[in-house]
Amino acid sequence: MSGRTRTSPDQDSLLLIPRRDLDYLDEALALAQTAGYRVKGIIKLRNPGRPGKGTIERIMMEADELGVGTIIYYGEPPPTTIYALQKATRRRVIDRVSLILEIFTRHAGSREAKLQIEAARIRHQLPLLREYVRRARMGEDPGFLGPGEYAIDRYRYSLERKLARIRRQLEELRKRRVNRLEERRRQGMIHASIVGYASAGKTTLFNTLTREDKPTGEEYFTTLHPKHKAVSYKGARIVFVDTVGFIRRVPHEIIEAFRSTLEEVAYSDVIIFVVDTTEPDRDIAEKIEAGLETLANIGAAGLDGRLVIAANKIDLLEPGEAREKIDYIRRITRSFAPGTPIVPVSARTGAGLGDLLEVILRIAGEAAETVGPLR
Repeated sequence: MSGRTRTSPDQDSLLLIPRRDLDYLDEALALAQTAGYRVKGIIKLRNPGRPGKGTIERIMMEADELGVGTIIYYGEPPPTTIYALQKATRRRVIDRVSLILEIFTRHAGSREAKLQIEAARIRHQLPLLREYVRRARMGEDPGFLGPGEYAIDRYRYSLERKLARIRRQLEELRKRRVNRLEERRRQGMIHASIVGYASAGKTTLFNTLTREDKPTGEEYFTTLHPKHKAVSYKGARIVFVDTVGFIRRVPHEIIEAFRSTLEEVAYSDVIIFVVDTTEPDRDIAEKIEAGLETLANIGAAGLDGRLVIAANKIDLLEPGEAREKIDYIRRITRSFAPGTPIVPVSARTGAGLGDLLEVILRIAGEAAETVGPLR
C-alpha cells in the first residue's frame, strides 16, 4: 500500500489504462471526454488482461497521487480483473463497454434506445455480480462495494428478471418497426440507410439531404435511435435513415444491444457508407474494414449490390489530393465489396449530392427484384 496520503477522489476525473500498443488512443480519449470525464493520467500496459500485484500497486499509487475517482481499464478485462482493481483501489473501475454505455445513456432519447442500453448494461454487469458472489462464498469480503453476498445475489436475480422483461418489450418494438418498413415498401418507397464511422458526417449528410436540423458535432454517438425523413426526387420517394455511428472493434454487447435498431440497415434498399476523406489513409482503410465487418455482423449481407460510398468532406481537399483519396478508397473497397460506387460529396456544402441521389435511384431499381421479406 502506498505511504502517500490519499486525496479526496474526484468522480469526474479519471486514470486511463490502455494497452501499450493501442494505436487509436485518440479514440479512447475522445470517448472518455464525451462521457464527461477529465483524463488526469494514462498508464499504458503491455498486457492489461490480468494485472499482477506490481501493476495493481502502480495503478493504486497513481490513482492516489492524482486524486481520481474513476479508473477506465480500456479493453475487455475479465470480471476477476475489475474485482481486483476495485478492491485494491477502492475506486470505481469500468471497462470500454461500460464507458460506451455511459455515453449512450447521455444521448438516449427514445424509449427503445433507453431499453436497449439498459439491457446491455445488465448483461454486462451480471458476470461481475457473479464474481462478487463467488468471492464472497470463498470467504473474501465483498463489502468494500456495499452489500454483502446475499444482497448481491438478490440484486442479481432481480436484474435477470428485469432483463427478460426488457427483451420482451424490445421484441414488441421490433415487430412494430418491421410492420412500418413493410408498409413503406408496399408504398414503393426507397429505404436508404446512412452509416459510417462516428463523426464522419452522417447526420450532416442526413440534414442536407432532408433539410432537417438534427444535432451534429464532434461528440461520439449523438445518434442512437434512427432518424427518418422521406424526400421526393424525380418522382421517387426516398426514406433516409440516420443511424448510430460505428467505432473500431465494436464490442459484442454493443452490437447485441442495438441489433434490433441496426436491423433496419440490413433491410435497406440502399446503404450509404459515409467516409471522411480528410483522414489519413491508414485510418480510412481501418474504418472501412471495421464498418463493413459491423454490417456483416448485423446481417447486412449482399453488400455488393446495395452499398455506395459517400466520400465526404471533399471540399476540404485540393483537387489533386481529392482524386488520390478517391482512388485509394476505390482500391480499399475493391478488397471488401467489389464494384461499389464511390461518390465524392460534401455534406456541408451539398456538392455531389445530386450524383449521390442518382446512384441511389439506380441501386434501388436494380435491387427491387431481389429484396426479400423482412420477417
